Amino acid sequence: MFHNTKRKCIIDIKLTKNTLKENEMRKILIYIVILGFSTMIASCEQIDYPTLFQTISEEIETSVPSIINHDFDLPSYTNVDVSYELNNISFNGTYEYISPFYDIDTKLNYKIVKNDQMYEGSIDVRLLADDSGENNYELHLTLADSVENVSRDLYMQASVVAKRNLNGIEETELETTEAQIRGRGNSTWFSYPKKPFRLRFNENTSIFGMPEAKNYVLLAEYADKSLMRNTIVHKLSSLSEVLPYKLETRFVELYINTTYMGLYVLTEQVEVHKNKLDLNPVPGVADTDYLIELDMRFYDQSIEPGYDWFVVNGIPYEIKDPDVDDIGFSSVHADYMFNYLKSVDDALLAKSGYETLIDVEAFIDYFIIQELVKNVDVGYSSVFYMKKAGGLLQPGPLWDFDFAIGNADYIDYGPENFYGMRAYKNRLFQLMMDIPEIREQYRIRFHQYYLDQLPKLYEMIPVLSASIDEQVTKNFDKWQILNEYVWPNPTELVEANTFALQVIYIEHYLKERAEWMLNAMNQDDYNEGIFE
Repeated sequence: MFHNTKRKCIIDIKLTKNTLKENEMRKILIYIVILGFSTMIASCEQIDYPTLFQTISEEIETSVPSIINHDFDLPSYTNVDVSYELNNISFNGTYEYISPFYDIDTKLNYKIVKNDQMYEGSIDVRLLADDSGENNYELHLTLADSVENVSRDLYMQASVVAKRNLNGIEETELETTEAQIRGRGNSTWFSYPKKPFRLRFNENTSIFGMPEAKNYVLLAEYADKSLMRNTIVHKLSSLSEVLPYKLETRFVELYINTTYMGLYVLTEQVEVHKNKLDLNPVPGVADTDYLIELDMRFYDQSIEPGYDWFVVNGIPYEIKDPDVDDIGFSSVHADYMFNYLKSVDDALLAKSGYETLIDVEAFIDYFIIQELVKNVDVGYSSVFYMKKAGGLLQPGPLWDFDFAIGNADYIDYGPENFYGMRAYKNRLFQLMMDIPEIREQYRIRFHQYYLDQLPKLYEMIPVLSASIDEQVTKNFDKWQILNEYVWPNPTELVEANTFALQVIYIEHYLKERAEWMLNAMNQDDYNEGIFE
């Protein structure tokens, strides 16, 4: 009996446990059903989608600047999904500004999603290039003395205030007393009343989105009545994938001691700098990083070669870096670069082994641009080359083009005829183009420029000129030279007595020059290396 009773208790306990499990399962099932009903009720909640989307849309449109040239934030939400797209770049919340090649009128598109409902909208905006005149860049300098006392040799203390239009709102970007100014240039300093300047900060400083550096250049562009030649060339160079460094430019209205000085082009100083030309020259070391300049003015200055200057087959070069003032600088640098450039010369003459000494592709792009704009100085000065330790000789930044694009009456300035590769111009260019394989590479690459890069340049020029139209008018109200000869303007440019006509001259010149070069490269003379 005891055994049976025990057995019955065990059975009762098991039944009780089973009953508890069933009750728990019922509770869970009821909870799931209730949760399902709650979800269903929530999903069946009456949402006024048109009102919701309209409210969010209005918030978005209020947050979007009509002129965009800087980062900005847009609304983000937890109850809806919102995504944005501008200039083919998708983003959420924060737009990070990327400069287009030129100003464009476009749309900022947005999409709002809630459950299975969606709303799409768009907002008209103008996206500015960082070198557009519509950025309204201004530099206000206060000097310790009169601007007439600024010299090329000594810096004068200056306070600087930099203003700009930031997403449609005028803003002071920079204000400092830690700066200096001096004159710069050669013919541009001595020949013209509108002076170019060098601006130097005590510490690395970025102006208007340019790379942080101490040194900047203010180009007066007095003889270039379009005020755009340097900017156009730098814009074209920015389209190259192989040039090692391209300078940035900004159009700025310059005021000194509250006096309006005109419209200037602010650009970078050609120099070794970690934020620009990232070279690491070590004084006293032969195979180090170098920046050198071809400068025929050497022959006017009674300089002795062998220290920071060297001459290879009659072509003088100055060593810009390593810096002659650095401790450890010695004649080892001139000796090393003389031997290297002599090896380049010899290899090009032999038409063999030059690929191990120079960056052929980069030099082809460099000389395509020089030849297209028919730069008067291609073999005279402001021609920079650079070389890293153990590396190839490369072209440095393009520089000094105010007398290019048909603006020099003392040369064969028209859009016809070859120029820079002639024997009495740039020797490196001439030796390269004497090699059939390089001539063919040059021809192929120029054809690529003709089809791809130049159409973009042609589209950019009228947009760029329109962006500075008001500043140009103000500039020529101060400097009334549109009807005057300014050395070395050709007759056609003297007769082009409006800013619009100056721009048309540039447009026509570049197109005619490109057409001429394209046709000439298919002639027998080019195939045989005859450029006279």
